[in-house]
Amino acid sequence: MWKDSLRVGIKDIDEQHRKLFEKTEELLKEVNVSGVADKQKCISTILFLKDYAVNHFAEEEAYQTYIGCKGYLRHKKLHEKFIQVVLEHEKKMTESDFSEKDVKEFTGMLVAWLLYHVSGEDQKIGKEGLQIKNLYSHSDIVCDSVFDVLSKLAGLESGSMKKIEAHNEIVDDDLVIEVEFTGDIAGYIAMVYPRTFIKNLIYSMMDFTPETIAELEISAMLEISDIITATVCGQIAKKEELSWNMNLPFITKRLTSLPDERITLDTGIGIIEADIAVTYN
Repeated sequence: MWKDSLRVGIKDIDEQHRKLFEKTEELLKEVNVSGVADKQKCISTILFLKDYAVNHFAEEEAYQTYIGCKGYLRHKKLHEKFIQVVLEHEKKMTESDFSEKDVKEFTGMLVAWLLYHVSGEDQKIGKEGLQIKNLYSHSDIVCDSVFDVLSKLAGLESGSMKKIEAHNEIVDDDLVIEVEFTGDIAGYIAMVYPRTFIKNLIYSMMDFTPETIAELEISAMLEISDIITATVCGQIAKKEELSWNMNLPFITKRLTSLPDERITLDTGIGIIEADIAVTYN
């Protein structure tokens, strides 16, 4: 019964749907084997399905609330109606000592409802979640992460930092640090730090202005790039519970070709750039 076309694109919800379909298929096979069903197996499967569906609905509704799904109330009512129908079937089956006729009626209803609800109603949740995720782009996440990290490390006011149009201030001898990541999300973030920005940041963090950019300053910027990338990956992966792993940051050269996104940030103590490339596996 379960097939990939029924996926809604939300890892936990898809896994729960798959489990529901597997147990429903078990019940369907049981009631169709030589016309004689194992009553105890039917009862245990029905009880499992009832409890599992209730828990699944709660998680599904929590996700809808989390993303601000417009159809939340309507969807919740569909769940409530289904639970009521299940309870009515359970009462009927109990009164008939789970007669073959009543179990088959319940199974037929369950198959039809699941197929329609998952392929129709639940698909809308996945599409709306994707639209919301796309509205909050990777560049937005990078901006927020950079501003959050700098505000914590150097006491910079996040309100004074902003994304701006590209400019011509960045030159070839700027420090470029790249961090690659792999897993369910893969790609890289390359941060471009002008020398002036590094000096101002080190002063904000350590209360001295370096004469040159040497081991101490470079080591600090490598760690900062690592923290920024971890924050970005954590935010991207958070909603979908995706896995990821980071490689160690390394010094590199500016890309000659444009990445997926290139953003320019005014931090209040200097302008930096970030090159971003993210793919989903």
